[in-house]
Amino acid sequence: MTKKLLIIDDNKEVVEVVSLILTDLFGNIDSANTVDEAEELLSKNVYDLIFLDINLENRNGAEVVKFLIEASENPNKASPFVIISGIITPQFVDRYQKRFAGILMKPFEHDDVLAIVEKILNASNIAEPIQPDEVGVDEIPFLKCDLPFPIIQLDQRVNKILDQVRKSPKLKQLFAQLKVDRTTDNYVLSHIGILINISTAICINMEWNTDKTLEKFVYASYLHDMALSQRPDLARINTSEALEAKKESLSPSDYKLILEHPNIASNSIAGMREIPQDVDAIIRQHHELPKGTGYPLKIGHQKISPLSVVFIIAHDLTEYILANPKWKIEDYVEKSKSKFQGAHFIKILRSLANVN
Repeated sequence: MTKKLLIIDDNKEVVEVVSLILTDLFGNIDSANTVDEAEELLSKNVYDLIFLDINLENRNGAEVVKFLIEASENPNKASPFVIISGIITPQFVDRYQKRFAGILMKPFEHDDVLAIVEKILNASNIAEPIQPDEVGVDEIPFLKCDLPFPIIQLDQRVNKILDQVRKSPKLKQLFAQLKVDRTTDNYVLSHIGILINISTAICINMEWNTDKTLEKFVYASYLHDMALSQRPDLARINTSEALEAKKESLSPSDYKLILEHPNIASNSIAGMREIPQDVDAIIRQHHELPKGTGYPLKIGHQKISPLSVVFIIAHDLTEYILANPKWKIEDYVEKSKSKFQGAHFIKILRSLANVN
């Protein structure tokens, strides 16, 4: 019998690539770019396998799963799903690996797609049925921490930006990746709050204090460590030196996750119209250093953007404050002079001396 595949993804290039990889395994391949298109196809056809992107245009891919469960008559209730997404975290995999037939992180290798599909087609018991409320979106984490610099109406300005996030299904879904366990460790939320505060303070001193610039740093602060949001132990390893010092005690997957988390987060938002321009670059470069000793790109100060420089220094100062309860800005500036070379870095370091 001819096998049928449905690919649900709003990126037509992904649809073409998956179709090409699996053309020898499926005699009939359909595609849908929206939730509505997917629901129409699923109502009329029976599929042996469904590839589903979690982030669809202005919608949540989980709606497709819910549709199949709740529909009174649907021939695809037991059809296996392979989730494909650029925002998959280890926590997502832990939570849903028994609920889906497979989970693939974008970008993926052709061999990975083939391997997972062949395993599914040869399996007799593919996955446990998923419940409709198991793939939802949580509220944006609430920030509450001691901030180093007093900034008038900063809370109001940040909340205004987050209100925009709450009104966008796609952004709300993205921010829902920040599933922070507040009962065990407040590091991640404190880190985000202080980062927003310091980057804003720097911009005020540099006379870059526009709502648009603040918006970029709010998004970058929330999303830069999204792949580590449930692993504060790994999020605390934030320099090349610390990473190499702990390499022997880390599993290969944890080591790779730390090294690649800027790319994972940046890739997950690249091309999203809802995210302000430059945020993906800020996130990708937030662990770079002017001498090219950072990661994951190992680029020097000439290739680091000015907004990324602000964020890199704000990020470094945030860690300094969290590690030193009796911190002083003049001590930080003095100790950082040798670390942060290059015109943009030096200029911003000097401006920090005047932040109050």
